Amino acid sequence: MDYSPPPEDSSMLGTQFRNIPLTLSQDITSLDTQPQRIPLPQKPRRVSRNTRRPLAIVLLLSISLLIIVSATIIVPVLKTRSVVPNPTLTPRAVATSTPTPTPIFDPDQGAVLPTHRVVAFYAVPFAEPTGPGYEPTDTMLAALRQQGAAYEQLDPKHPVQLGIDLVVSVPDGFPGPQNSYSHHVDAGTIQSYIDFCSKNDLLLFLDLNFGLSPIMDEVKFFLPYLEKYAFVHMAIDPEWMFPRRNGIPGVNLSNVRASDLNPIIEAIAEIPMQFHVPRKILIIHQYRPDGDGLKDPSDPGQAEIADKRNLLFDPRVDVVIHVDSVGGYPGDIQDKKLQYSEWVQQDMEKYSNFLYGGFKLFYQHEAKIRLMTPKEVLSLDPPPMVVTYGN
Repeated sequence: MDYSPPPEDSSMLGTQFRNIPLTLSQDITSLDTQPQRIPLPQKPRRVSRNTRRPLAIVLLLSISLLIIVSATIIVPVLKTRSVVPNPTLTPRAVATSTPTPTPIFDPDQGAVLPTHRVVAFYAVPFAEPTGPGYEPTDTMLAALRQQGAAYEQLDPKHPVQLGIDLVVSVPDGFPGPQNSYSHHVDAGTIQSYIDFCSKNDLLLFLDLNFGLSPIMDEVKFFLPYLEKYAFVHMAIDPEWMFPRRNGIPGVNLSNVRASDLNPIIEAIAEIPMQFHVPRKILIIHQYRPDGDGLKDPSDPGQAEIADKRNLLFDPRVDVVIHVDSVGGYPGDIQDKKLQYSEWVQQDMEKYSNFLYGGFKLFYQHEAKIRLMTPKEVLSLDPPPMVVTYGN
């Protein structure tokens, strides 16, 4: 069986999808001679892609132009704002206290030498034959002031500082409990002299004679006085000193070496900066020649200080080589002047390890012939900066 549409229907399908253009000038009645065909409604035309493209381009150009204009105007403004510094606020001044710097201690301040001359009385406490300083009394003080005034009148450029040279380590002719042939002055007596000196503006030299006692043990026993009191100094007397335990004080002659004395110099040199006291004086008594240049400088019969050239020089302590010989015989003044010339003037120039000379006189012993006057003492070269008087 044939299901094909009739021929007429087939021709209508072909006509149905044919576009029939209409114009305004065409009269629809002209078509009534033909069978009338009803056109199907046409689908709206799609906008061509060719029409959208120009619009998109224009839109993109507009946006780009807007971006360019914005970048040209806005970005510099932003840059300008970022470059302009913010105003600096000046902080208000706040009053603060400036800490006062701690002054550096100067041991030269208040030091006795070289601006003053020391005039002192020597003694073992309560032993009148040893010297006028044997007892701290007003009578003793008046005599000391009178003696000091004689020197200050001759040399006012060096005001006199009065003092007492007190033997506190006393030599003995017997061994004693420590087998040291020496003993200490009791602490109460030492304190009475300290109080007396403090009250009357006097220096106090603690004089050590040692005997057979170990040197630094003896020194360290008395160092606390130097550490505590600015006016307390030290003296040592090698005449009574036997560091090798090879003699008895008052019986044998002694001989010491620089290595025995230098530790004392070092110990005293440390005191001023550590304890904030003025520079200290160390008196080294010299009773007999030194051994430099001798064949056997350690022979006690020839020399008291074997190698004086090796004494330590330390500017932190004022070492005084103090001529300690005793006159009282014809020609004693000339002998003592010669000793001072050799042991002080010449050794000072040769060794350059001490700066000051000292000189001792004995009221009773030397007055048997004639006691040197202060003027004669100051005529020594260099003039002694420490002058002591014994009996």
